[in-house]
Amino acid sequence: GRSMNLMEINSGNARKALMIISRQHPPEVTGFLAMKAFIETLSGDSPQARAFREVYTVFNVPLMNPDGVDNGHWRHNHGGVDLNRDWWEFNQPETRAGREFLKQKGGEGYEFVFGADFHSTWDDIYYPLDSTITGDRGKIVFDWIQSISGRLPQKKTNISTSDRLTPTMTSRNHFFAAHQMPAIVFELGDDPPRDFLREKGKVAAEELMRLLME
Repeated sequence: GRSMNLMEINSGNARKALMIISRQHPPEVTGFLAMKAFIETLSGDSPQARAFREVYTVFNVPLMNPDGVDNGHWRHNHGGVDLNRDWWEFNQPETRAGREFLKQKGGEGYEFVFGADFHSTWDDIYYPLDSTITGDRGKIVFDWIQSISGRLPQKKTNISTSDRLTPTMTSRNHFFAAHQMPAIVFELGDDPPRDFLREKGKVAAEELMRLLME
């Protein structure tokens, strides 16, 4: 019965859209903190952000697993399921809500152009779909990784691509399979300094805005 809240960010009626989610796994707080800085940058007052919001709408679900967080679960929701393995059968209310929201917005004429799911793990690592799956449509994901790495050279760039799209299982795969949305699992290390998390989230947002506006 806990709420799963969604924030919509735009400056008008832009129909190109991003879908940003976080904390499918309750204890993965560093990913959430980087996502928070990412969203704050997209919704900020810089000339870049103001121009971006005229063209793009951002949809953000910052807490995908409120029951799991409140109950101190490790990876599961109230139903005992890892939500990021349920984007195929949609047995759980959280993933069904995500699926239905995307379908609804697609029916309203929104074109989803980018998706990101923020997590935490042993180190910073990017999990994109392989270009053999996404083709030219997914090129922006790899351009984005390269541009972030160029601005944060002090941090090693770990990339692990997947060439398996179905069964979709994860949010990243569902985003692309159902909506042709280039998407990535964006993982932050478990113990980096908080100022680095904020900086990486900010840089990631600035570089994504630059690439999408180009």
